[in-house]
Amino acid sequence: MRKSAIIFVLVLINSFPSVAQQNNIWYFGLKGGLDFNDIPGSSLPVAIGNSVMMADEGCGSICDINGQLLFYSNGVTVYNRKHEVMLNGDNLAGNTSSVQSCLIVPVPGNDSIYYIFTSDALENNYARGYRYSVVNMHKDNGNGEVIAKNILLQASCTERLTAARHADGVSVWVITNDNSSNTFRTWLINCNGLQPTPVVSNSGVVLDQDIVSNTGMMKISPDGKQLCQTHFPAHEFDPNFAQLFDFDNATGMLSNPRSINFPDAQFLSCEFSPDSKLLYLVRTFDQAIDQVEAKLPTAAAIIASRVTMNTGTAGFLGIQLAPDGKIYLAWQSIYLGAINKPDIKGFGCDYKQAQIQLNNSASYLGLPAFINDLSYDPNNGFIYTILDSCTGTVQFYGNSAMSGTLNWLWDFGDGNTSSLQNPVHTYTPANRSYPVKLEITSQSGCGLINRSKIVFPGGLVATLGFDFESNCDARLVRFTNLSTIFPDTSAVRFVWNFDDGTTSGLTNPVHMFSSPGSYDVRLDMLTSTSCLNKSVTKTLNLELLNITASADREIEAGQTIQLGVAGAGAGSIFTWSPSTWLSDTTIASPFSSPDNNIKYKVVVRNDAGCSDSDYVSIKVLPYPGIYMPTGFTPNNDGLNDLVKPIITKEFTLHQFAIYNRWGQKIFATSEKGAGWNGKLNGILQDSGVYVWIISATDSRNNKKYDLKGTFVIIRK
Repeated sequence: MRKSAIIFVLVLINSFPSVAQQNNIWYFGLKGGLDFNDIPGSSLPVAIGNSVMMADEGCGSICDINGQLLFYSNGVTVYNRKHEVMLNGDNLAGNTSSVQSCLIVPVPGNDSIYYIFTSDALENNYARGYRYSVVNMHKDNGNGEVIAKNILLQASCTERLTAARHADGVSVWVITNDNSSNTFRTWLINCNGLQPTPVVSNSGVVLDQDIVSNTGMMKISPDGKQLCQTHFPAHEFDPNFAQLFDFDNATGMLSNPRSINFPDAQFLSCEFSPDSKLLYLVRTFDQAIDQVEAKLPTAAAIIASRVTMNTGTAGFLGIQLAPDGKIYLAWQSIYLGAINKPDIKGFGCDYKQAQIQLNNSASYLGLPAFINDLSYDPNNGFIYTILDSCTGTVQFYGNSAMSGTLNWLWDFGDGNTSSLQNPVHTYTPANRSYPVKLEITSQSGCGLINRSKIVFPGGLVATLGFDFESNCDARLVRFTNLSTIFPDTSAVRFVWNFDDGTTSGLTNPVHMFSSPGSYDVRLDMLTSTSCLNKSVTKTLNLELLNITASADREIEAGQTIQLGVAGAGAGSIFTWSPSTWLSDTTIASPFSSPDNNIKYKVVVRNDAGCSDSDYVSIKVLPYPGIYMPTGFTPNNDGLNDLVKPIITKEFTLHQFAIYNRWGQKIFATSEKGAGWNGKLNGILQDSGVYVWIISATDSRNNKKYDLKGTFVIIRK
């Protein structure tokens, strides 16, 4: 038996989760979806099931600055916010089998124009190359229209495609990779749109070993300083390598290539941690993930920093950093995996194989692709420090890579604003969450940056609670701490008080109580600030039960009676069975209206799982009258061995007589309940039809009844 006790506590939060970002809604896989908007105080996004898209691998989605969906695509079809095919949004030149088939990039400084970049796939021999289409969101009443489609960007193509923020904080680089080469092309999108001439880098290993070398993934670190490139191995059991490059987000150039390889590894995809220090390399076929320190100066040092996590039965391929600071992982499943603390070195990164169950959908081999800084931008936005969690005083710091004179507009989420770059604000009350928004604009150029976060000025947010399982007879109780701390990297300490003079500092203690009784078990959460300390108490009843069900009853047909239990004491959970004719099987005193005789069992439990049971029988008397069966089987099997009338108490029996087919009286009695056994002078009578006669008087009105009928003897 399990019982929960939950209390909500508000306490210190870092820069996650972000809200109202352009990647707050994801669509991917087999109609899978996640919504990162509605998660204040939660460590998980909400699974949504309204997608109409099938995406085997690559895909993309985009929201407005308030985190509301604009459109999404698998590189072939574009779906608008109403989950309908956008006007002219069919037959794009991408491929659902391309690892990074689709990438959506807003034009800087423009509230309506978006590029959709697509890549072809190995299955089509990369024939369509890299192309782009243009969406205008002012068309079709704000639902958007593809106004230009499948414009050739670069004929030489792989399945790799990614994007990075320019060092100016506004423009965007789109990076492509020529087929069977080490050539990278970096295309600039600024306030004037896509520039026609790319920056070309020839760096690293020429990937022409096999046609599958052109499949794989590219990712840029959130700080815009490094690029990871993977490719598929030529053969199923051959090891391969990943390449790590320095990336200059001011010039678009790649340099300093390093091959990251292990003799037992086949890398297919990759992702960086939010702080850009760690790189996660996914080994789909090996069912493993390698974590390495990407900022170390040499390939040898990076390789030596390897930590390997087994992914169980999951062969992940899709991997993507999310707005909540976690890295999510996709495979052919109804679940998404996750790395919950990706900035933590080693197994403390908290890998989970089945983090989120999707809503009437499934993931497949890909997750949406985004510009590198949409989930976490260390160069543009804001951070904050809680100066006093008890009073809710917060110091905010705005930062931007944009040049020139900047304007800062803060919305603190409580009706107050500020135009300072680094304001201090006090919240009243402190023990709730506030959606803080910052708009940064440049007085020279088209620069406009919107960032927002949920801020908890009282500190962290936690759900404090516990469950327990007990062996009542042995008084052994296993406690499970169900508390969740947000952010989950916050430092807190738990202390259990078992109300018997003992305590424990374990997260999930097992405790044996010395004697039966009722104990008020308390779980305390302790922080570095006393005003944030909270506790929750639950009564644990380890008292043995000794119950007695209500007495057996004899009732008239059609009568309703109430059952009950004595001696339940601390018992609070009732189960009656069978459920036939009962008003409720889960309460102490249900009503029963039986049609026939019945025996009920009641089990009573308390919160700790202690239990006892008892029975109550109900005999149902028939309606007033005289009833005679139409046959019987006198074979001494204990069933229907006598034939006799049922005469209720309202009637006085004068005579019950039986005649054979020749009119001979073979049995007679005036005693209620007496019957004939099928014999005459000790001799069994033949099967066949017999006549009965009953003479009786109704005592309620002295009316006399003379009844006659037939029955049969059945020999088995």
